[in-house]
Amino acid sequence: MRASFVDVEGVRTRYYHAGEGDPVMLVHGFGISADNWCRVIPTLATEFSVYAPDLIGHGFTEWRAPPVGTRPERHLTRHVGRFMDAVGIKRAAVFGTSLGGILVTLLHFERPDLVGSLGLVGIDVPMSPTGVVNPETIKAAMTNGAKAMGDVTYASCLKRMANICFDPMSSPHEVAMLQVTIYAQSDRLAAYLALGNGMASSEDIETVRIVPERIKPPTLVLTGREDIRADIKVIEANYRRIDNAELVVFDRCGHLPHLEHPEKFSAVALDFLRRHRVAKAA
Repeated sequence: MRASFVDVEGVRTRYYHAGEGDPVMLVHGFGISADNWCRVIPTLATEFSVYAPDLIGHGFTEWRAPPVGTRPERHLTRHVGRFMDAVGIKRAAVFGTSLGGILVTLLHFERPDLVGSLGLVGIDVPMSPTGVVNPETIKAAMTNGAKAMGDVTYASCLKRMANICFDPMSSPHEVAMLQVTIYAQSDRLAAYLALGNGMASSEDIETVRIVPERIKPPTLVLTGREDIRADIKVIEANYRRIDNAELVVFDRCGHLPHLEHPEKFSAVALDFLRRHRVAKAA
């Protein structure tokens, strides 16, 4: 696995890449970074060409505020699509965790040519009755994240992730160590708050509303039963509204199944990816 940087519409964007074969995109959640996938990239890369970028204002990717009148979700979604263009991915299996799950679904709506299959990890919004993120969920995430970003230490970063894991001891120490440097960048907290406040707003919400019946690619819905950010009852009741969807639930698992149970996650993801291969990047 190697880290690289690429220019995406003037935004210096960091990403990880490993492996060869059919392309797989991994999109992280709000206030985290591509490092969030570190425990599963090596295994997925044994059979696939895996890419994991940092979103705008996350990790080591530059911050650019959304254009006036543009929802943060659409701003971030455009960046993901343009990243794929920049590295030459024509079509891929696209996984997103938490906010990343919303972004990859919106990417499918905006640019269906790019998305061969979907993986929605730790997120209930794409199959919820409202189809939009609950502002209270965003505010709760911001409260947790801002504590770590406002007083950046290894311990505060580790605790931030422990708060959303079923077993606090599974909080990823290697990710926490990287976050100490990431959050020390002067614009990370401001970017986090700007994006979060924008997503918690009700303004122009129709542009990001997700109707599950519009989701057409084969879709894996993977969640932890004890996830405090994604309601298992909502997911179980509504995932069948997505055509060709399958549900996998990890017991004794919170909001980060790919970090809390990486071996199990990799096995499930590889099985899904093998059954729904997409054309290789040009």
